[in-house]
Amino acid sequence: MNGSRHKRERKNVAAKDARAIPSRRQRTRRQNEWQDLITEQLEEARAQGAFDNLPGAGHPLRLHENPNEPPDMHMANKLLKDNDLTPAWIDDRKKLLAEIEELRAEMQQQWDGICTRLETAAADQASLHSSWQYTVGQWRKQISGLNQRIVALNITLPIWRLELHQLRLDEELERIQAPQRL
Repeated sequence: MNGSRHKRERKNVAAKDARAIPSRRQRTRRQNEWQDLITEQLEEARAQGAFDNLPGAGHPLRLHENPNEPPDMHMANKLLKDNDLTPAWIDDRKKLLAEIEELRAEMQQQWDGICTRLETAAADQASLHSSWQYTVGQWRKQISGLNQRIVALNITLPIWRLELHQLRLDEELERIQAPQRL
């Protein structure tokens, strides 16, 4: 009797903990609400003239210094800037985003081709079905590989907002309005 009570209590605590962790959608909504509030306050301040008499108004900004830069990073950032270099994580993120877009374009192109062949009465339906299943399987493998790289990249990012979300085959197929099976 006592053991079942403890199981229920642990189950209730686990359920409560799961509810306490906000979902990605909730976090995004909260972040958007904060951004809207901040934007609204800035617009009100601008309308009331709070920014009219700022020091240096009408003069070019001095962008060579970053007031938020930690002193220990100043030399490293200066070396990168002077030698026209970027940190590796920036290049890796750009490459990964480009590969994701290439995959999405390929998926759209392949699906458009399948739709065209499906509309043709002479098309071999069985061949199209097996071809589509093979193609979806290949995308599943590509997405798995990209997701592994996304996880590895997200670990190296210094700013959490730059993290990439992992791809999901069902969402990518929905994006191109394609079924998993013909």
